[in-house]
Amino acid sequence: MKYIERIIKNNNGFTLVETLLVIFVFSVIMVLMGGVFVSSLNLQRRAFNLQKTEDNAAFILESMAKEVRVSQITSGVTNCPSAPALSLSLNHPINGSITYSLSGNAIHRNAGGSDTIVSSNTVEFTNIKFCITGNAVNDDRQPRVIVFGSVRSSKTKQQAVINFQTTLSQRFLSD
Repeated sequence: MKYIERIIKNNNGFTLVETLLVIFVFSVIMVLMGGVFVSSLNLQRRAFNLQKTEDNAAFILESMAKEVRVSQITSGVTNCPSAPALSLSLNHPINGSITYSLSGNAIHRNAGGSDTIVSSNTVEFTNIKFCITGNAVNDDRQPRVIVFGSVRSSKTKQQAVINFQTTLSQRFLSD
């Protein structure tokens, strides 16, 4: 019993130095954890912007590919890579004349005189060009279009930039 009373009398609590040291160590740990949290949040936002940008570019290229497969390419053969075309003209069996081009930072699709923007307002196309081969008369080559360009996310601090290139071909060989 006397032993317990002696321990209680000698236990006067923490000193001011011990308390300040604990507060300092806790503050340093919280600042470090906050930095890790902010960094991971920025990384997550950048990944989300990259995914949105990639999805939009893939959607536009796939919609172009569907029309190129069944259409006749009416744009002339280009001298690539030194002088690619800035627009792509097609003769679709149902929709008639279709032209894809870049205006401002958006991809435009002109079908039958009706101009529509096919790209999202959350991305900016900074460049798109078309290399056209195989649609000259009697060249015995499969008509195809090589599409290449660049797209980036817009209206965000964490920019995501994607350079892309794909080849689209018709399903039939034309003369």
